[in-house]
Amino acid sequence: MAPSSSPAADTGAPAPPLFKTFLASIAVLVLALVVLWQATAGGNAFTTETLRRTQVEQAPRALPDLLLVEAQGRTTALPLLLASDQRVWIVDFVYTRCQTVCSALGGVFAQLQQQIIDGGLQGRIGLMSISFDPAHDSPAVLRDYAQRMRMDDAAWRVTTLAAAQDRRALLDAFGIMVIPAPLGEFEHNAALHIVRGGRLVQIVDYEQARQIINIALGAP
Repeated sequence: MAPSSSPAADTGAPAPPLFKTFLASIAVLVLALVVLWQATAGGNAFTTETLRRTQVEQAPRALPDLLLVEAQGRTTALPLLLASDQRVWIVDFVYTRCQTVCSALGGVFAQLQQQIIDGGLQGRIGLMSISFDPAHDSPAVLRDYAQRMRMDDAAWRVTTLAAAQDRRALLDAFGIMVIPAPLGEFEHNAALHIVRGGRLVQIVDYEQARQIINIALGAP
């Protein structure tokens, strides 16, 4: 009688169902890790805000070619306005009726303006507040806002969009999220955006304002 062969020795036998399930689970896990790695910039970003900042640092963004209106009524293309001289610009986004996060940003910029003036840095660094509410923030309103915030035009300027339909392109370029709120107000995220040579190169939390000038100038 020929000796019987055990299931373990039968190389032609199908794999047990449990083993197939294990292999499928491993494949799904590997695929999920690959997707996660790609979606988080190689594991460096785990929130939308962090991912936004990581992407900008890795690949600085050119600014959209849209028109801004200054408080004095001058109309200038955004890339030209922020690349017309050798200054590095720190940009924030506000609307003049805001009483919450914009007030905090205004306080930060007021302190930065004083540091710039005290340090004689007006030729190296500038502050730019851009209103995303052109329907309300006309040049006359911007002039009142500038006076209220005690802006020194040599260090800190305020602008708004020349065309309201450009708002989406502006906000997308800088990664700003704006949500309508009751009483005609807005909810929006806040950060300080560093623009060098007409390109967005870095996004910094406004709570890091004490370091922002050194960061902008590339100092350690």
